[in-house]
Amino acid sequence: MIIYFKKKRLNFRLFNGIASLVMGLISLLSDFQFFFVYAWLILGLLEIGTWYYQNKFQYLQIENNVITKNSLFPKSIELSKIIAIRKYRNSFLIESKEKNIKIYKDVISTDSLYQLTDLLNEIQVKSSEVST
Repeated sequence: MIIYFKKKRLNFRLFNGIASLVMGLISLLSDFQFFFVYAWLILGLLEIGTWYYQNKFQYLQIENNVITKNSLFPKSIELSKIIAIRKYRNSFLIESKEKNIKIYKDVISTDSLYQLTDLLNEIQVKSSEVST
């Protein structure tokens, strides 16, 4: 199962990257100070690279009973090792003994948010392992 980013978020990131590249190219053609030219170009390329990564791998992947949050340094937790699921207004916090994953609801598409909520409601949390 894949939990997708909102299309609006991905489109904004792509637009922002293209706008930064255009600003850098305009600065390059108008002989503006080189520091700003390279900064715009680098920021534009980084935004487009981030858009490509997020568009390809999306926000969460749930395969083989492992939930993985895709980022520069991905985090994974086996569903059987979850000891607590904390539900907040704008996020979920999934805890195991070794790791925690914070999942933000604001960046998830509506259909995927319903799927994720259903999955988290089905998980049997081992309450005896929760330390207070």
